[in-house]
Amino acid sequence: MYQQVNCPRCNAPIAVDIQQVIDTARNPEVKYAFLNGQLNMFACQTCGLTGQMTTPLLFHDPEHEMLMVYVPLELQLAHTEQQRLIGQMVKEVMDNTPAEKRRAYMLQPQTILSYQTFVEKVLETEGITPEMIAHQRKQVELLQTLARADKDVVAILLEERADEIDETFFALMQNALQAAQERNDDKQVLGLTNLQAKLYTETEVGRRLERQQMALRKFQQDVRRQEGLTPQLLLTHILANQEEEDTVEAIATAGQAALTYEFFALLTEEIEKVARTHDKAQVKRLNGIRQALLDFQRAIQAESQEMLNRANETLQAILQAEDRPAAVQEHLPAIDEPFMYLLSEMLDQAEKQGQQARYQVLREVYDLIVREAERQVPPQIRLINDLMRAETDAEQRQILSDNAEMVTPELAEMLTMLAQEMSADRPEMVERVRALQAMVAMRVA
Repeated sequence: MYQQVNCPRCNAPIAVDIQQVIDTARNPEVKYAFLNGQLNMFACQTCGLTGQMTTPLLFHDPEHEMLMVYVPLELQLAHTEQQRLIGQMVKEVMDNTPAEKRRAYMLQPQTILSYQTFVEKVLETEGITPEMIAHQRKQVELLQTLARADKDVVAILLEERADEIDETFFALMQNALQAAQERNDDKQVLGLTNLQAKLYTETEVGRRLERQQMALRKFQQDVRRQEGLTPQLLLTHILANQEEEDTVEAIATAGQAALTYEFFALLTEEIEKVARTHDKAQVKRLNGIRQALLDFQRAIQAESQEMLNRANETLQAILQAEDRPAAVQEHLPAIDEPFMYLLSEMLDQAEKQGQQARYQVLREVYDLIVREAERQVPPQIRLINDLMRAETDAEQRQILSDNAEMVTPELAEMLTMLAQEMSADRPEMVERVRALQAMVAMRVA
């Protein structure tokens, strides 16, 4: 539900889609939006501040018979106000649960005092245990210590805590390095880069990951060199790395589009060829790879089908709603790439089959989503979108005049970057962006 609140920085009024009830029985997508840090996000159009609103939350998972509430202490709510809010949220869950599915646990929500604990308990429903979370915390602490320590201390820590340095540790280190680069923290970047290089050469997992990355780079280079991925190219690289199970998996993941009937036919031919040499060990290894890749392909297909099924459920709920704009807002966390792919396919099909009424309804949903997405992007991006949609130079000039306060050197720079990043196979669009950039540049000169 959209509510008007004040920006924490500039106090300007902003509209925020605040969702306080996370009910997996009703809207499972809200749970994943919460875990991905996308729930209750705001963007101030006045000062540009973005963040997450602090608000009471209720989590309900009937499969685990879990009902818990979190009321942030910083809200400084009186006890009676807290109880009123909790009562409202519990009532919402009860009202949306069929009578035959209501259980006693729903009458006694567990109160959680810290946001971190609330998140951890939600993660538990995904099979992520407190022990796993504690292990990762230790890894974060180790990374912070290693980044600050001198060479002698690093050597001791690498020996004493070798069991904590695994693939997850390297992922944490890469995330920390990227964050430091975004902050322009040169000292931190240098320290983490040196640490990363040391761990790649001095730990077994590091050496294995480096071999994997080198194999992936070579695979990607060959794909570019041959101007496209083919089943034969994928097979060549899998065979070259067949003794490294993790590397085979990484290459197959990167080249999953080539896991076709032709690929498996070529792999079967290779196995038969090796069998004629009586190399039983290699035949066994290649048969294992074939089975693993078949399982991987089936899992991808099943996951894709599941995503499309979820997308279709969401789309049907929006189409059948009496208030479609409200339905789009309610299901916004579930509107992802599979959803937009499905919607685009349905639009295309309706247009080709001359189903004008269906096309208009689907187009209405598409336009509602686009408008909602644009509402959440920075004002200058919205301005660029408006300019690109304008049909004539006169319309573009009028839009620039109506938004004179946003016509700045930064806008001209954004258009320059956009033109540089656009694909060369769209020359008309590139030229259009360059013309816009010139128009803006003249106004700010």
